[in-house]
Amino acid sequence: MKKYQSGISLIAVAVVMGVLGAAAAFALISMRHERNLFAEGLEKVGAKAAAVAAPVVSQVAPPAPMRKCVIHGKTVISNAECGDQGKVIEIHDTKGFEAPKAPPKPAPETQPTASERAIQQATR
Repeated sequence: MKKYQSGISLIAVAVVMGVLGAAAAFALISMRHERNLFAEGLEKVGAKAAAVAAPVVSQVAPPAPMRKCVIHGKTVISNAECGDQGKVIEIHDTKGFEAPKAPPKPAPETQPTASERAIQQATR
């Protein structure tokens, strides 16, 4: 009786390597033309998905306002757990922390010429 090898078949390895090679070639071609063809394709697929999901998104109710309330002895800010109790708060988007500005660079000092160095050495 003939015993067969178990594991990944040679055909499966060839198909996977072919797909990886095609993806690498596609990436090199997109780099050559200084475009990102993967992102462009993903954008087209996303546009189709957005067109399909547009009717569903229009049916979504507007979000509830954020409220500050006390639940089980803890102060919580939530739009779901508080219900209609608690104080309505406004949320403001901010820029967050800004990086500190670098101090101005000092003026570059000029290198003394040979005659200036000679004068300095003679006056010491």
